[in-house]
Amino acid sequence: MTIFEGSHGSITFYYKGLLISSFPLTKKKKLEDYLYQGEDFIYNSKAISIKKLIQICFLFCNTIWKRKKNNQPIYREDHIYFLCCITALLRLRIIENDEMNGYLEMPKKKKNKGHNLRLKNT
Repeated sequence: MTIFEGSHGSITFYYKGLLISSFPLTKKKKLEDYLYQGEDFIYNSKAISIKKLIQICFLFCNTIWKRKKNNQPIYREDHIYFLCCITALLRLRIIENDEMNGYLEMPKKKKNKGHNLRLKNT
């Protein structure tokens, strides 16, 4: 899987211990912006009961997990829906952000500016 790295690093999302999605972190798109997607999803789903919304989120996350596990394609739009579902479940405190489910923020990878060591021929 490709990790999408922005100028400030990346955020990766996991479900059932499997890396599902990666998004770049930039000056304009910060960690809080991605996590807000779940809250916005809950708010805009006000016609659906919370219980039904939780079922829908788990159904979608399980579907994406199965597709990822079986090396089936996951489209960009699916990654965005997964982001909404996983962050909604986190926001509702149905799942916890731990080593199996949730997200991991990774800072930008530093470029190696190490010194070139050259052996002197004597």
